[in-house]
Amino acid sequence: MAALRYVSPERRWRALSLVLLAGLLAWRAFRYAGPVRYLGPVTGVAVPAVVLGLAVAALRTCLVVSDAGLADRRALRTVRVPWAQVTGFRVARPGGLWGGFCVIAECRGGADVDLLSTRAYSRIASQRHLDDLYRLCWTLEERLAGRSRGAGEEP
Repeated sequence: MAALRYVSPERRWRALSLVLLAGLLAWRAFRYAGPVRYLGPVTGVAVPAVVLGLAVAALRTCLVVSDAGLADRRALRTVRVPWAQVTGFRVARPGGLWGGFCVIAECRGGADVDLLSTRAYSRIASQRHLDDLYRLCWTLEERLAGRSRGAGEEP
């Protein structure tokens, strides 16, 4: 099976918003006129550098589908789900504090894994972005069905 790499159509917007935030923070920090003379320039460089690092990490997010399973490459970590644990996929809102919609991998034992690198935000998500998520979900279902047929199970 050939490897599949899915990139969220909204990752560029996420990265751009972080770049704009870094610029705003740098501007505010350099204008700092508090009691410590060099605190403004130091924070004006350090804080935006960290935020720009997060922007680069946001551009690297993707979902990699391979023979071994799913690798959800997020901004700060990678979540791996082997095919043997996956029972199905659906598009829904992720759990926790996250907004928008994403593909969710349903696993054995009733556990769900939110594939957050596929996330499309509900406030700015276009119908095309949601259609992309459903197409990805169907593609993943086909891959899962192909794996089960290849293992000798009935579909």
